[in-house]
Amino acid sequence: MINGYSRATRVIIPAARSVIARELRQRYGLTEQEIAARLGVAQAAVSKYLSGRYSREIKEVEGRVETQWIATKVGMLAQGRDEYANAAICTICKKENNFECRFSKADL
Repeated sequence: MINGYSRATRVIIPAARSVIARELRQRYGLTEQEIAARLGVAQAAVSKYLSGRYSREIKEVEGRVETQWIATKVGMLAQGRDEYANAAICTICKKENNFECRFSKADL
């Protein structure tokens, strides 16, 4: 059994980034480069998130994410407020892991 931090790193954060990337693309029309800059990842990672090329476990977590949990944070992120990327990821992780880690930015 892996702990919450390991699960967050391996599964939840990639799933959260995927959900956020899709929202930024579909709702706000951002390019892969713009999304990559907002999330602090490479454009290739965004391409992977948008195409769905990742593990079944990540897809399962992604399927449980309700976008209304992060709608405000993604809206702020789309406006260039990059600090909201971690807040959106933390919100998803907090709900998925059922605990708030010491690094949480969910309340931003």
